[in-house]
Amino acid sequence: MFTMKHILVALADTAAKSAPAVARAAEIAARTQARVTLFHSLYSPYLAGEQFYSPVELQRDIEAAVHARKLALEKLARPLADAGIDVHVRCRWDYPIHESIVREAMREKVDLVIVGSHRHGVAARLVLSNTDWQLIRVCPCPVLLVKTTRRWERPRVLVSVDPLHSHAKPAALDARLLAAGAGVAQVFSGKLHAAHFYSLGTPMSTGFMIEPLPLPVEIAEQHAADVGRAFEALVAGYDLGAKRRHLRTGLPVDELPELAEELDAHVVVMGAVSRSGLKRLFIGHTAERVLDRLKSDVLIVKPEGFRTPVPRRAENRPVVLPPL
Repeated sequence: MFTMKHILVALADTAAKSAPAVARAAEIAARTQARVTLFHSLYSPYLAGEQFYSPVELQRDIEAAVHARKLALEKLARPLADAGIDVHVRCRWDYPIHESIVREAMREKVDLVIVGSHRHGVAARLVLSNTDWQLIRVCPCPVLLVKTTRRWERPRVLVSVDPLHSHAKPAALDARLLAAGAGVAQVFSGKLHAAHFYSLGTPMSTGFMIEPLPLPVEIAEQHAADVGRAFEALVAGYDLGAKRRHLRTGLPVDELPELAEELDAHVVVMGAVSRSGLKRLFIGHTAERVLDRLKSDVLIVKPEGFRTPVPRRAENRPVVLPPL
């Protein structure tokens, strides 16, 4: 599952001195012959709502702003074009930004969205106010968060799975995660690793307090055996040696970043399940709490058949300049 035909690179800052997301897209495109589109979305509620603007002046100023960013994208695209990569640029006046990116991804039927990831504050992690967190939640195609400038040369690809689906992931998602990780490893001549972390405790609640209490020895042993069998069955088709199968006790929020650092992983592959209602703000135990602690790139994959809540048409009328 790493057959790339079209990659969308969503850029927050077109004037940045370095663009690791663009470099990673070029690296992938060179191996897969994928088309690359550099994309930037901008919007100003003040400008759009300025009552003193005439419609003609407003349109002129918006198009000028879009054109300026498009020129910056063209500059970023030039080295890719010189390297023989099929690269295009597109800039839109659209809002909110994450929905604009998703709309572009759906419009162009891309296989992968790449964004540069930055460390977030505690509040951002809790309410997912940042564009990349929102993309994890609503983007229908895989999202690659680029957190390092290190090249994927014979990369170590770590896939986090949940064979007993203790975190309510669809059963087929683990197969998609392993297929994606194996695809990356194959394309870049790397090594695939699979990991699962489980707890030998059961949550017991009293009032508002929830504490994990140890299981009786015989139940703990049976649980460990069940987990081991499920994990081995899941990874059986990938010819992973003992050193590339990682079954550990503990919480993913602690163990996954530690294992990724121990392996010096280039990329970690994780699944995300978007919730409904109030829970739509939370991605799930692993993705929500682990992502910001990982130092490697992270590839987020959704379940098959996931349908984004983002409308295909923006409420505001987007302004777009045609691609190169």
